[in-house]
Amino acid sequence: MGEAILSIVSVCGLLVLSQLSPGPDVFFVFRTALAQGKRAGSAVGAGITLGFFLQTLVVCSAGHWVMQQEWSRWVLVAAACWLLYLAWKILPHAKTSNGVQLDTTRTQREPLLSLFGQGFLCNILNPKCTLFICGLTLGPLQLYAHMLSWYTPALVLGLQAASFGGWVLWSTLLQWGPIRHTYLRHTRSIDTLFALLLAVFALLLLIPTGGN
Repeated sequence: MGEAILSIVSVCGLLVLSQLSPGPDVFFVFRTALAQGKRAGSAVGAGITLGFFLQTLVVCSAGHWVMQQEWSRWVLVAAACWLLYLAWKILPHAKTSNGVQLDTTRTQREPLLSLFGQGFLCNILNPKCTLFICGLTLGPLQLYAHMLSWYTPALVLGLQAASFGGWVLWSTLLQWGPIRHTYLRHTRSIDTLFALLLAVFALLLLIPTGGN
């Protein structure tokens, strides 16, 4: 039993650290936290966590079957379209100086519920998150799920707590003075970089990988 609990703790720790790796969820949370503050970044993170929860349930039940279906290709297309929309939204459009752009970004805060919904869609339309969850959980599930009836629900709940807690943690750390000051001085350049990275992820989703 001790080893099973340790495996859950280890998987959750890996999840929190993985939130620092490049990906659509990471870029969206980090950019929102930098531009609109901790609460906004946490709202996006909460939406991502809900999507992550649903994807975790899929992986623990029928994830492999879903990815084998012919129509799963349209999930990739929908995901790519959504990421391109996020990229367009983040991309600076007004031809203003950094200072003016800064004031606009800081005052025009989006409703937290809207950010929550955007975070949810960003995650739920990211099929590669499903593959990530498979890699993170299938090994421990094969070892312990058949022996301990509580293991699967405990793992699922632990991952959700780690996911949301991690997004809140990183959103908070991004309010640190030197990091925030750098963003405020180079808002347009950093937002442009985030937008381009999201667009790259969208295009990669459309490239066939030899599956369906």
